[in-house]
Amino acid sequence: MRGRVLQYDAGFTVINDCYNSNPVALAAMVGLLTNTAAEGRHILAAGEMLELGSTSAELHREAGRAAATAGKLDWIIGVQGDAENFVRGAVAAGHPAAQAKFFGSSAEVGAFLGNLIKRGDILLVKGSRGVKMERIVEALDSRFARANAEPAASVASGTPKERA
Repeated sequence: MRGRVLQYDAGFTVINDCYNSNPVALAAMVGLLTNTAAEGRHILAAGEMLELGSTSAELHREAGRAAATAGKLDWIIGVQGDAENFVRGAVAAGHPAAQAKFFGSSAEVGAFLGNLIKRGDILLVKGSRGVKMERIVEALDSRFARANAEPAASVASGTPKERA
């Protein structure tokens, strides 16, 4: 669940990076998302970054502000706990409140995204293992057939993996 690119027959793409998260890793993956061309929308589902200690709320707000100013994100979704501060930070930095949502669980997000996602969209799913962000991918898998699964582009190089 680290940087797997999932193509769906319905014409959308998911970057599954559900293994773990921290502010630096999240920023790197948001950069990858915003710099990836898409015919549709760029959607970020960011789960709570666990184990950040007493500054967790502020670190989440800062990460939300950074995501909102990083580039083209059409939807910002926070999942569980301090991810609510992530969404608040994004909205405070100018992301439209109507396209920013907080959910208490990844299962709720899976249901929401199943109705939201459409052809041409690209979705990044990022979060700590304890948030169980993989349930979002599982929910999409239960509704849509997958075309393939490839490793994500290198965050450092920004170049996509070549296909054989």
